[in-house]
Amino acid sequence: MNRDAQTMKEEFDRKPGLNPAGWKYGIGWVDGPLQKNAHQIFMVNGSQAWYQDGPGAEPVPLRPEFAEIYQLEMWLNPPGFLKAAMMPGANPRAVWRWELGESGRDGPETSPEKVTIVSITMLGKYRVDATINKENMLQRIHTWVPNPVLGDMNYEHEFTNESYVDLGNGLRFPGTWHSHEGWDDNSRSQNVTAGHNAFGGTFKQMKPNACSDPVTVPDSVRRATFPNRVETQKLADGVYLLGGGSHNSVAIEFKDYIAVVEAPLDEKRNLAVIEEVVRLIPNKPIRFVVNTHQHFDHAGGLRTYMHIGATIITHVNNFEFYRHDVLNYTPRTLEPDMLSLWPPTEMAEGYMYETIRENYVLTDGSRNLHVYFVNPLRHVDGMLMVYLPKEKLIVEADLVDTGEPLPTMLSRDQRSFYNVVKKLKLDVSQIVPIHGKPIPWNDFARLAQ
Repeated sequence: MNRDAQTMKEEFDRKPGLNPAGWKYGIGWVDGPLQKNAHQIFMVNGSQAWYQDGPGAEPVPLRPEFAEIYQLEMWLNPPGFLKAAMMPGANPRAVWRWELGESGRDGPETSPEKVTIVSITMLGKYRVDATINKENMLQRIHTWVPNPVLGDMNYEHEFTNESYVDLGNGLRFPGTWHSHEGWDDNSRSQNVTAGHNAFGGTFKQMKPNACSDPVTVPDSVRRATFPNRVETQKLADGVYLLGGGSHNSVAIEFKDYIAVVEAPLDEKRNLAVIEEVVRLIPNKPIRFVVNTHQHFDHAGGLRTYMHIGATIITHVNNFEFYRHDVLNYTPRTLEPDMLSLWPPTEMAEGYMYETIRENYVLTDGSRNLHVYFVNPLRHVDGMLMVYLPKEKLIVEADLVDTGEPLPTMLSRDQRSFYNVVKKLKLDVSQIVPIHGKPIPWNDFARLAQ
């Protein structure tokens, strides 16, 4: 970390094949090419960030919003916080309170201690506060970061007194830290980023003032742009695949309305998709949006569809999480969206949902759209798939991703998907994935057989 130069380089090793290569840790999980190499390198210089999947790999640019969070992370540690608190515009404020703490951080606690919380403003935008304990050690640094699903999302690091290492000249730095995202309140059963053990680290060797790498921005990163492209493919009469990015949506025309399968990523992506749907199928309302599952990269646009009046079709297991944490009136101060700026009456009325346990049908008497529950799965609980019997199309997410080569042997989840289709006796000619391009069902079925 070189805070004066606004640069940071992080290198670490982790098992490949389990996450997108562009995901460092913490926030920002967006599907893309899977990590292929064990050694990972992430860099930021000012407003530009990039990564390398393995030593010597081509640098891959990341969106500016990632660079801003990486800049913020340089200050979310005790020396960084103290430096930031002395900067112009930090405007430090302090309060005190009695804190009982928690069982997992410092062992069982039976009596409260008096702590001081100092709040400052970082990067002109983020309110960051540090909890200082009775030993005058920073034990928690907390802020909020923007998230398309949760809005102003809790983001915090915790340290114990015992983890601090003396680096000389009065400088002490925590050698172990533990981080939460979202609120650590044990009530989000369907949300894997509910604040529990989001990430952390233990450092066996630390050196102050040892920034020798200039972290120069590669030309390819400097020139990178991130257009919000929507590419349309007609799958059948009145059925359109809306691709052009890491995630697809599918629009289906009915006699008096439109249904859309999947609202991924964020508001910007879904506003572009909605504009294309309106162009393709004018003068009909988008009445329904089918949500395959509650992972953040697949639920980031649900608020956008709720704002335009669509009813959300999702599995019953997802309902409490969406109603409580996602589709609500909570103000969004860091990145306001349409639902927070112009909240519709329907959000309070509670009739903007259709929940599914096993199956569900939309019909206009001519076209049928069937929604089925896929189970058992390791990937997620509450997964839905969509079947159009007349067109013999099945739309699914995260089970068969054709952006990567098909495996030589099916995973357990792919086997479950295959078995569900066979058990329901569905006549399928084509798989339409949320990630990748459509493929013939027989290409997949041959692997199963």
